[in-house]
Amino acid sequence: MLATTVKSTDLKKLKSFILEKAPTCLHKAEGILKYRFVTPTYGIVAGADDNADISARTAGHYLQMYDWDSCLFSQAENHLGLTNLAKDVVLNFLTLKQADGYIPRTVSPHKTWDGADLCKPLLCQSLLKENLSSGFKTPIAPEIIQDLDCYLSYFDRHRRHSSGLYHWRNMLESGIDDNLALIYPLDASNDENGDFNGYPDGKLIAVDICSWLVAEFTAFSDLASKSDNLELAKKYTQKAQALSELIENMLWNETLSLYCNLDPESSKQVQMRAFTGLMPVFLGFAKPERAHKVIEQCVLNTNHFLRPAGLASVAASEYLYNQAKRGLYGRAEVSNWQGPVWVIPNVLAVRGLLKYGYKKEAEEIALRILNTLAKGLDSHGTMYENYNAETSAPLWAPNFMSWNVLSLELLELVES
Repeated sequence: MLATTVKSTDLKKLKSFILEKAPTCLHKAEGILKYRFVTPTYGIVAGADDNADISARTAGHYLQMYDWDSCLFSQAENHLGLTNLAKDVVLNFLTLKQADGYIPRTVSPHKTWDGADLCKPLLCQSLLKENLSSGFKTPIAPEIIQDLDCYLSYFDRHRRHSSGLYHWRNMLESGIDDNLALIYPLDASNDENGDFNGYPDGKLIAVDICSWLVAEFTAFSDLASKSDNLELAKKYTQKAQALSELIENMLWNETLSLYCNLDPESSKQVQMRAFTGLMPVFLGFAKPERAHKVIEQCVLNTNHFLRPAGLASVAASEYLYNQAKRGLYGRAEVSNWQGPVWVIPNVLAVRGLLKYGYKKEAEEIALRILNTLAKGLDSHGTMYENYNAETSAPLWAPNFMSWNVLSLELLELVES
């Protein structure tokens, strides 16, 4: 793997830019948001389109608080000199929890968006990360533990298949708006799956939701244990272990050397190399021998995921791989996860590589994505949601911060 070099002056400029702009993604409590909240786009008026028929995100601006955007943003709070941001983010979502545990994934000061889509399971992970960094100085209130338990139980009642594995309500709920691994098999000529007269995304067992839930169950177990609720901690440790075993037993694909989504009706895997199939490795719970195979045959393979600008969202070897701004196959409402580089898969990959002992390779990937961000900043004066995996050219959504703020984590790695 060729070593990537980035000018130290470019990295300093990128760091200064993030430290300057990221705080403008934070907003004071307003309306139904009772605590500080986060928007993905910086320098905007939060919820300015609450009374509009169409969200401003169709123009590449995000004025709402999104589930994983805000949770992952909060994971950079130490780098930004902030405290208790993860708690504020989590409490905003828990305040909106319904009696059955449902929490919306997209909220504004005066409106909830995106229908019945459920908040993705990152609340416990973000809260745990914050409390670990502070040494659990402030005990977690019992009512927060109860609310999180109720929320996680919703997944069992409404997103759990009889196999014990989980599915999204639709691909938009997953956040990966046009994930080819969720709309496969696809008739690209009419954007529909002929068997169901629509998209099969609401029933496919998905590697990413299963993986997030393993991490979330584990994090919640730690939170419950620190709150002296040992019975609840044991319950969720067992849930995490059982789910990780099911993922290994049912979703592993030896031929592709990654994990695949599963059609529960046909018992056939969706054999596609999308970054979501790497999530058990990225989150650090894959079996070591399989993790090494995924890393060496997929992640670090220039025929598949490793591209000049960073890790691609879909492998370059896939027939439908493309670098369009808004996707070519399936839903193309917002941005494109069908090949372009995004910061979040790269940050998760770096974390996973470090867990499995690939420090030099983690630094290389970090440098590639940092170089992509730095080049875009130099040429356009801002950061974007995604970038061309081959050329590093910005593609969509200018003034995007969100999880791009986690570049500070990558900068710390390459500067150490």
